[in-house]
Parts: sequence; C-alpha cells; structure tokens
Amino acid sequence: MLQTESVFGTDEARFIEMIDGLALSTCKTRYTFTATEEFEQIIRNDPSKGTQIYWSEILSRSHLTAITGILRSRRWIGAVISAVESKNALAFAAAFRGLIESAADVSTALKNVPSTLARNHSLIASALSGGLGKTFLVVDQIEDNLIHFSYARHLTKKERATAPRSHEALKVREYIDILVKGQVADIAECYQELCDLTHPGASSVWMWLSPLNELELDLAADQDDSVILYFLDQYRTTFLELLMFAFNPAIVTLNVLNYFPLVQFHVSKLLNWDLSRIPLWQKCQNDLKSIRPQARARLKSVKA
Repeated sequence: MLQTESVFGTDEARFIEMIDGLALSTCKTRYTFTATEEFEQIIRNDPSKGTQIYWSEILSRSHLTAITGILRSRRWIGAVISAVESKNALAFAAAFRGLIESAADVSTALKNVPSTLARNHSLIASALSGGLGKTFLVVDQIEDNLIHFSYARHLTKKERATAPRSHEALKVREYIDILVKGQVADIAECYQELCDLTHPGASSVWMWLSPLNELELDLAADQDDSVILYFLDQYRTTFLELLMFAFNPAIVTLNVLNYFPLVQFHVSKLLNWDLSRIPLWQKCQNDLKSIRPQARARLKSVKA
C-alpha cells in the first residue's frame, strides 16, 4: 500500500486496498451457458424453464463482467505502479491508457445492469424459481451490453457479415466520449497526451532530448521521472475519478447480486461496505430496501 499511496495518494490507495481485500482473484466460479439452438427449443416446450435459464445466465454474465472488469482494471493499476518503480515513462503511459479504456468499457457494460436487476428483483426471483409460468421476461439492452463486454473485438470483413452487432468493438474515440460525458476531469486531454507517448509521436522523441537553443540539442535519456511526475501531478483528479468509473459499477453490481438466491455469485464481504455515497447504489437500494441480502437470509441456491 505504501508504494500505491506514494504514486496516487492516500484516498486512492485506501480504495485500491479495499478492492484487494475482496480477494476476487481467488473466486472459484464456473459459468455455464446454454447453446442457442437448445435454448430456443426449451423456450418452445417449457417457457418457465426457459425463463429460469435466461435469468440465471443474465446473473452469470453480470457476475462475470463485474469480476473480470475489476481484475483487469486492477492489473492495469499494478502495471502503472510497476512502471513508476522502474522509471519507465513509456510503460507508464501505456498502462495508464489501458486503465482509461478498461474503465470506459466496464462502466459502459454495467451502467444499467444493477439498477435493472434491482428494479425487477421480484420478477427475476420468481423467474429463477420457475414461478413465472408462460411469462417470458427479457431485457435485451443489458443482455447485449454484457455480451458486448465479453465478445466485442475488431471484426474482419468476413466476420462482420455474420457476427452479431454486440460482437463489434467500439472505436477508441467512443470509449473516451463515454468518460467525457461522465465528466471525468480532463480525460480527453490526458488520453491524448498518453497516446502521443505510446504512439510514435513527438513526445516519445523529445523525452530523450533537451534543447539548449533553437539549433542545439543535448541527448538526455534521464527524463522518465519528470514525465511520470508530470502526469501524476497534472491528472491526479482524473485518476481518482477514473477509479470510480473502473470499479463502482462493478462493485454495485456484485452487491445487488447478493440479493438473489444464486449463492455462487455472492460476494458477502461487500455486505460490510458502506456504499451510501455512490449514486448508483442509492438508486438500487431504494428498490431493494424491503429485501434482505441472500447472503444473510440463508436461502438455498436455485439451480437453473
């Protein structure tokens, strides 16, 4: 934690330490999905069973997205710290840029998931128990967002002809626009400067040179420290707000999953967290206020 604090600051280090305390990398969870053809047949023959499978898989994808999103962003943070320790400004820029893109990706995937699950808790719980009968409850938007998170990539021309739209990755500019609209401080400027270092831009050349005058330059291969310190100082607020985008939607999603009876998706340590300052959780909590978290209610897991 001391190294993290020296790089980012006390508040950021404390938040990262709390994330580490969840020990999500030690989770032993298996995700099982039904083939499309088989699912379509089940829906025709037994709608109740089909709805049960559908919502079990939505919760499964929500858990998968939240866990892997947190782990990926945390690994980028680790890369940032390693780059600072090794005084490698180019590695620092690449890792910081990776964190920005990861934060935009996970916040986009999960922005509507926890509120949708909380708002429809009673219906979803009934679906998981097979109690909806012939009623088939679907929410296409969050399903597409969750699938996009897991499968989106740059498709070849041949793949574009057959792949679902949810498998097409967003353009980098679109990810940055998401953070700009989210009012992350100076994010566009920060990203542009990082790109100029990671791409063969002028910044990645001049970090090795020191101008004496308009016509004379000294080779100066010892400027990594000053480049890194510039970013840490100039974009300290940016980094703190970026952590909120990288982790908060995932944390809230995992806490909402504690209210459902699929215990393999519970993160009980979150029940001790105070999430009251997170607007997304405030919204979810209002919808869940009459429901006890399943981790405390000792309900049996419903197997789809």
